[in-house]
Parts: sequence; structure tokens; C-alpha cells
Amino acid sequence: MSDNRPRTPDRKFALIAPIVIGAVAVLVLVAVLLRPEPAARTAPEPPPPVVAAPPAKPAAAAAPASRADLISAAAMAASAFAAGEPAEPAGLVGRRFRVRLAFGCNGPALDPGPAQAYYQVDATAGTAKLVARPAIWSDLPLIRAAPAPKDTETVEGFWIPRPWLMGDDCPQRRQVAPPATPTPVEAPSLGLAMFHAADASRAARRGERPYEQVIKLASEDAARAQRFVLVLEGRVSGFADGAALHCWSESAEHRPICLYAVDIDRVAFEAGDGTVLADWPA
Repeated sequence: MSDNRPRTPDRKFALIAPIVIGAVAVLVLVAVLLRPEPAARTAPEPPPPVVAAPPAKPAAAAAPASRADLISAAAMAASAFAAGEPAEPAGLVGRRFRVRLAFGCNGPALDPGPAQAYYQVDATAGTAKLVARPAIWSDLPLIRAAPAPKDTETVEGFWIPRPWLMGDDCPQRRQVAPPATPTPVEAPSLGLAMFHAADASRAARRGERPYEQVIKLASEDAARAQRFVLVLEGRVSGFADGAALHCWSESAEHRPICLYAVDIDRVAFEAGDGTVLADWPA
């Protein structure tokens, strides 16, 4: 006869099951603990701040051309002209210049003749009159041959005396025995030409209105030891063809005459020590 009573659970299984379940739980817990955490998202680094570049320093303006600068460039131009070669001093058109022309090197002038700068002494009044007078060059062969700026009506200018002397001071006088046949003083060969247009202001034309200044003197003897300087400042404007200067000569045996085309915007008289005695700014 079959036994239909419920069977008692297997005691062995009852003991093992909790152990297995516990082991599985431990393994799951360990797996969870050992699982690598996902990399934390880091916020993107902000772009570096934009630093504006420092403003570029303006190029230093070229120093005004001196007497020596103009003489050197003109000597090269004269040599090229005599050799039949083209020549143009680079960088001179548009450049400012400051030329100091010593005068009165032989003392006061009793008869100035054609001198462009001189001084005369009034012993009674105890004064000296300084004079600078630009020449009118409209009829010079060089001016007629060179391409003048448009609408030029008249040309005035100053010679740079003794263009073989680079310095600004009076030349050194030396005692020499006079030659049996004295030679004439060399004619001027380098100058600064101002081209005046027909519709330009007449105030800039000084060919008939010399620059003059009367100064008080400590004594007549002091006046005879004076040295003065004519200061010319301006800009090299150039001829109509863009050249800073042009040269011309009567023949291959004559020294070329060279003229710069310029705008002069300041004329002054200075004492030998640089003291300004008179000033005519444009």
C-alpha cells in the first residue's frame, strides 16, 4: 500500500541552499564593488584668454638730412651726370632737411655785392644788420632744362657755399703765398631751389624781400669777431619727374651744377653758439 504522507524535505539540501545563496550574494556584492566607475565627465577647459597684440611701434622718422648728407648725395649725382649714367639718391624725396650755412666768416661786409648772406655793422648805433636774400633762378639753364613742377611761375633759391666742406662752420683760413696768377673763386655749384606756382601765395617769395634782422652789439670789436649761421629747414619735394635733384653743365670740362627741388618752411638766423636771433616759420 503506497505511502501518501508528505515527505520531509531533504535535510542536506536545506543546509546547503542558504550557503550557496550567501556565496552568490557575496560574489555579486564583490563584483559591484570592484566594477570600475565610469570616468567622470570633466568640463572642457575654457579657451585661453585672447590677449591683444601690443600696437606696433611706428617706424622712427628719418633724421633731417644735413648739409653733409645733401653734399654727399649731390656729389654722386654730379659724377653720374658727368659719366652719362642715370642716378637718383634713394630716399631723399619727401625727406626733411636742416641745413646750417655759416656766413660773416670774413667779418662785416662793406660792399656785399651778390652775397646771399652777410652782415653789416652800424658803429654809431652799436648794431649789426643780418641779411639773407634768396636769388631768382628762373632763367638758369639748369632750371630751363629740368622738368619743373606744374604751373611753375618763378624759381628762387639758396646756394650751399663751399660744397667741398662737409661741416657747418666757417672754413679754416690759412696764410699762403699769393700765386703769380690768382684764379677766380669757384662759382656756386649746389643749391636748394624753390618752385613757386602762379596761383601760390606771394608771401613765400622773398627774392625781392630779403630776410633781415637788426641786433644790438656789445661793441664794434665784438661785432668783428662774430660768426652767424643761416638756418634753412624744409622738405625735399622733387622735380616733376620724381627726382630729388637735377644736374647740368656747360661742357664736360665744367663742374656740374646740381639743384635740389625743395619746400623751405623755416628760415632763421643763429649766433655761432646756436642762439636763435631771428626766426621766420612758414
